[in-house]
This record gives sequence, structure tokens and C-alpha cells, in this order.
Amino acid sequence: MTPKELIDGIDHLVSLPDAVIRVNELIESESASIDDIGSVINHDPALSAQLLKLVNSAFYGFPSQVDSVSRAVNLIGTSQLRSLIFASSAADTFSNISSDLIDMNSFWHRSVYCGLIAKKLASATQRSKGEPQFLTGLLHDIGRLILMSRLPTEYEELLQASKAQDAKLAILEHEWLGFSSAELGAALLEHWRLPPQLWMPVKFQHNPEACDSFVSECHLLNLALQITNCMEPEIKGAETEQQLNQLSSIAIDDFALSLEDLNMIALDTTLEALDVLSIINPGAVSIY
Repeated sequence: MTPKELIDGIDHLVSLPDAVIRVNELIESESASIDDIGSVINHDPALSAQLLKLVNSAFYGFPSQVDSVSRAVNLIGTSQLRSLIFASSAADTFSNISSDLIDMNSFWHRSVYCGLIAKKLASATQRSKGEPQFLTGLLHDIGRLILMSRLPTEYEELLQASKAQDAKLAILEHEWLGFSSAELGAALLEHWRLPPQLWMPVKFQHNPEACDSFVSECHLLNLALQITNCMEPEIKGAETEQQLNQLSSIAIDDFALSLEDLNMIALDTTLEALDVLSIINPGAVSIY
């Protein structure tokens, strides 16, 4: 079975609301306006309520209550809008995975952390404002959730084998399944009609050198993932600098970043991660 075949076979389980898909199409369209996007959201009561709740959260801290969808979209912009609705919808889609397989609160904390790191790396290197990179980082590990949903017994055995053999999970996934969870996650994001610059880095997150398009985006996500591995799932405090020192100098040099830059990015991300987590997965914040 290929990633695409697996996704097609569970379309009813991993489908996003039609309004979310339509909003994404309008964001990609050169002719669509903010009003067009707001109109689609307004016709979906659940999505409207979700957006207003997100925009009025403490993270944004707007001085007055935002009470209309059109104003919300104007305030945060289309890139942040896409990140918010896709992130929240993904969290809802995979909310029923067994806690025996994974702690979903920790999963989304780590995912948020990686997304923020990717966004800050993009901003620090002046490649973009970082919203596309945030969404890519946030959803980089979503393929694992599909495997846990559809193949829970097999994937639990795979996880145990990875620990017992001290082997990289992505390598074992290829050996056992014929594809990696990264490839599966990319197939899902493509299925959700996200543009290639968002799902290609997910597909090549472990081997960016194998990608011949969106090369910079692939390498950026790979570096964000390396930094996240230094910092998560537990914030390591005093050990952080030592672990960041162990990152590949080639990867850092490619982005013209110093170790001091990375430490500052990691510190800023640590401070922001719980605020963003409270927007995407509110139930998780109470455990921290």
C-alpha cells in the first residue's frame, strides 16, 4: 500500500470541513479577495466561531473584542488564517487517538515548538515572514497520527522495535511499511490541497538533500526539526547550549546563523509555545 492509497482509503476519517478546503483554495487564488474568504467562513457557523475564538485569545491581545469574521481576517492576514484553521482542524481530526500510543498534549506541544522554530528561522534569515514555514513545522509529524489511527497495533510494535534496536524510526518505517510517516504526512497535506511548498518539506524533512524543488524550505524544516529535537519534548534548560553545539555546522552555515542566534530563537520559542498551544489545543495547556 502506498501513502496515497492509504489516504484515499480513509478519506472519510481525515477529511477537513469543506469550508476549510474552500478557504485554502481562495487563499491560493490570485483573484479572490478578503471579502470572498470572509464570506465562506461566515457561511460555516462552526468555523466562524472557531476563528473568532482564536483571534480573541490572549496570544493576539487585540485591545478590543473582534466581533466580525471580516475584521478578524483583515487583522491577522490570510497566511495566519490558513495556519490557524488548518492547525485547529487537524487537532480536531486526530483527537481520538488512544493515549496508550501517544500523549497528544505532548505531541502538539512539540509540533507547535517546531512550527515556531521554523517561522523564526525564516524570519531571521529574511526568507519570508514565516507563516508558511510555521504551518509546515506544525504539521511535519502528522503522518504518525495517521499510522496510529489506522495501524495502531503494527505501529506500536514498530515503536517498541525502534527503542529496542536503538534505530531511527523513519528507517524502520520504510523497512516495515515501505514508506515513512513523513511521506504519509506529505500525502495527507497534498490531499488537503495545500500547495507543494508546504508539503514537499514535510516529505523530505529527514533527507532534504534528496529534494530537487523547494530546496531552501526543505533544509529549513530539517534544521527546525534538529533544534526541536534538542529542546523537546522536555525543555532542557542548561543542557540546551551544549546540545545546540552538536548541530551540524553545515546546516547552520547554510543559513548564516550563529549559535547565539539559535539560542535566542530557542529561548523566544520556549516563551511563546504555550501561548500558541492554547490556541490550537486549549486542553493541553492545563497540564503544563
